[in-house]
Amino acid sequence: MGTRFIEVDESRQGEPGVQKGGRTLTVGDQSFTQEIWVKVESYDDLDPTVTGDVHLHTFAVPGMEVRVGAAKNDEDGSSEFEPRLIPSVQYYRIDLGPDSLNKLHDALEPFIAAAKECEPPKVRKVRAK
Repeated sequence: MGTRFIEVDESRQGEPGVQKGGRTLTVGDQSFTQEIWVKVESYDDLDPTVTGDVHLHTFAVPGMEVRVGAAKNDEDGSSEFEPRLIPSVQYYRIDLGPDSLNKLHDALEPFIAAAKECEPPKVRKVRAK
């Protein structure tokens, strides 16, 4: 997600985001690791030119999942499993800068305005069978 490594000169080693790395070169059956300095830079997943004030955000999108339900017995004695729709949630992570985060908020605003704020759902424990 939204992270790139930019090779920089050793003289920049004290700068924020700059750290020591290594590049391994393999020729035939021999390998050589060369020490390098890289700047680790986060960028906005929607606009890769934005690198300042970028943060990781997690959000959930509700949906419906099809699951096989209980068997239904037909007149001829055969049984058939019926599909059921079960509410589900898919979680996502994205790196966003301030402008992209505002776009996300703007897109969700009509839904948030019509909704009621609540506590997050409690995680149900799965019982072993």
